[in-house]
Amino acid sequence: MAVPSGLNTFLSGLTPRFFRLLFTALFVGLLGGLIADYIAMPLAWMMGPMLATFVLALLRLPMAVPMKFRAVILGVIGVFLGGSFTPDTFDHAARWPASMIAVLLYVPVITAIITWFYIKVARLDPATALFSATPGGLTPMVVLGAAAGGNEQEIALTQGLRVLLLVMSAPMIVLLMTGVVANSHGDGHAAIMTLNEGLLTAACALATILLFRRLRIPAAEMTGAMLASASLHVSGIVVGNLPDWLLSGSLLILGAAIGSRFAGVKLAFLVRLSGYAILATIVIIGFTGLVAYGVSLWLNLNFMAVLLAFAPGGVAEMSLIALALNIEPSFVAFHHIVRIFEIVLLAPMLAKWLQNRHLRKLQG
Repeated sequence: MAVPSGLNTFLSGLTPRFFRLLFTALFVGLLGGLIADYIAMPLAWMMGPMLATFVLALLRLPMAVPMKFRAVILGVIGVFLGGSFTPDTFDHAARWPASMIAVLLYVPVITAIITWFYIKVARLDPATALFSATPGGLTPMVVLGAAAGGNEQEIALTQGLRVLLLVMSAPMIVLLMTGVVANSHGDGHAAIMTLNEGLLTAACALATILLFRRLRIPAAEMTGAMLASASLHVSGIVVGNLPDWLLSGSLLILGAAIGSRFAGVKLAFLVRLSGYAILATIVIIGFTGLVAYGVSLWLNLNFMAVLLAFAPGGVAEMSLIALALNIEPSFVAFHHIVRIFEIVLLAPMLAKWLQNRHLRKLQG
């Protein structure tokens, strides 16, 4: 019986090196999580692994959380997020279209501001600046930016630093504004799904993920699992959610994935760009805070939920933070998915335009 090409590709990637790099990242992340949990650091099971892997990655310890493994975790996160949907969610969702339009307007504005900053202040070339500033996924921005004539190393580093700094900032901002210390256990009161509920949810999630992949929907693993889980929960077919230790494990893996991205980065190269990335992140947080405040007043929404929904960190990371803080995770996740859809549509067009511009310069 022939093995499907996709499965064959996946299995061929499961080399000893794959497991060695993954085990190192997760072991370092676990130690970081235990220390952070012991000292009661906000969002300990993401922050601890992220900081531990970041430091040791800079010290040249080889580690990585490969995308193949991260895709499985995105599915688990999707199920968690889907469990936050209730019939009451749709009562509040009447105000979402207006805030989603605000997100669609916000993305090009913040991208233009940060692009200007990277060109004028950091002195990056236009293609590198644009794809460093665009709040999309790291891998597609690097690929599109390189095709447009940008510096892929600089794009990867600035994108990685943006997510790292925003994920670090979010729980601190919540602590300063509300006095609430973020934990990694959601609301702590949800019932755990039964074995039958778990098997049904897993089957529906897998089927939806495969459909979304075929339709080329962005973040298919998370969005597909979230839609399947949300449908089952809203209909009342499934009542419980996954156990809290799975949420802590997902936070650990995502934290380790963010920190280990910096493995192999030269310290001098990091220092040169990190100052600009920190300044850019301060601008992002300030501008996002103003927009979130205006939108929350306009639509009578929770300010912290709007802030997390608009803050351009990773879609999975910011959604997980909202879930861990129990701040309207369904609202936050939906708005980040809208942001990613917009970038997926617009970024290739911008890349094509910059690529043609770059070719004309070379020919001229």
